[in-house]
Amino acid sequence: MKLNYLDIHSHLNSADYDADRAEVIRRAQEAGIGVINIGTDQKTSEEVIKLAEENDNMWAVIGVHPHESEAEFDYDYFKKLALKPKVVAIGECGLDYFRLENEAAKVKQQALFKQHIALAKEVGKPLMLHIREAYDDVLKILEEEQAGPAHAHFFAGDWGVAQKFLDRGDTFSFTGVVTFVNAYDEVIKNAPLDQIMAETDAPFVAPIPYRGKRNEPSYVVEVYKKIAALKSLDLEVVRAQLLTNAKRVFDLG
Repeated sequence: MKLNYLDIHSHLNSADYDADRAEVIRRAQEAGIGVINIGTDQKTSEEVIKLAEENDNMWAVIGVHPHESEAEFDYDYFKKLALKPKVVAIGECGLDYFRLENEAAKVKQQALFKQHIALAKEVGKPLMLHIREAYDDVLKILEEEQAGPAHAHFFAGDWGVAQKFLDRGDTFSFTGVVTFVNAYDEVIKNAPLDQIMAETDAPFVAPIPYRGKRNEPSYVVEVYKKIAALKSLDLEVVRAQLLTNAKRVFDLG
């Protein structure tokens, strides 16, 4: 299968696809769309590895989502998973302070995040970051822990925040949200093309013209189109560079 596009953050293991997962994967493959599926705990990390091993141009990210910070992080177990050939990053990890007012809960999330950073450094793989209302703390921890390369998925910061990640040499990606809101137009216009990517976060946030439907990797093309339009670039230029970015950051070969 020729690889034309990369959806760098999806959840095809989700129960939302139980009825037609094979068809969803087929549509992506026919369009030349590769997929990186993301684990959010031990069980789903195992699931995304299985999907990656069973399908061409599919990869996995393993870790524990900040929402699961009450669960124990089995470092040795995740290290074994991280060493599998089709595991390309550690995450999705980070901080999610949305509707979180309990300081103790924030401390637990921070501790979990630091474990992911340590694992990523040990196995030499990048971090897949989940950040909500916590960009300053994430950046602070990345600096304090001397973290390696990181990718901020579903980027929702302003240009000032974006510059801090760019200065670190990090990358970030945009979802279908950019097709129906203009809050991130400035970031997309200003960010170097070689430091951004596109994703679906499927089954969530389907882009226009699919808004309101269950999202899937084949829809990621609409995000590429929007990035191209905002940067006043030919779609082929954007397609080729974002694919190159993903191959470089996630060492896809």
